[in-house]
Amino acid sequence: MTYMKKDFSRTFFRYVFEFTAAGFAGWIYEVATVWIMYRYFDNRGMLHLPVIPIYSFGAFILLALLRRKRNPLFIFIIATVVTTVFELAASYLLEFIFHEQFWTYNNWYFSILDRSSLISSSIFGIMAVGYFYLLHPLSKKLSENLPETVCFGTGLFLSAALLTDAVISIAEHLKK
Repeated sequence: MTYMKKDFSRTFFRYVFEFTAAGFAGWIYEVATVWIMYRYFDNRGMLHLPVIPIYSFGAFILLALLRRKRNPLFIFIIATVVTTVFELAASYLLEFIFHEQFWTYNNWYFSILDRSSLISSSIFGIMAVGYFYLLHPLSKKLSENLPETVCFGTGLFLSAALLTDAVISIAEHLKK
């Protein structure tokens, strides 16, 4: 029983840590892109926290698809294709649910229906390689080296913060 609890705490930590870190990396990318292109700060995403969940869900989709694939070029190519399709589908789904468009690529080169771009998809491919070679191994190392209580407590805190923010943010967007 203790082994199951220990394994659960560490696995829970890894998933929550990777979800949060991937969403934060996406937020950094989006804020930096707006800053570079337009020279102003825009707190991107629909949450109040600096986390953009579409990057987190995209990372988990790629993790499910590429768990055993470790060739960086293969990861890059598959991630570029998968994230393009995922971004297109997510943009239509979010617009249907919230009746607002959260992003556009109307002034980007190689735009795909103004909802994705081959440039951004290539950047997502690079980010995916970073996820598999940096973030995923880091979460494993942290989960193995941190005390079980720290893993569980950190996972619980991060998931509570993200869920609370998601409920508040979704309610605000549905009121619009």
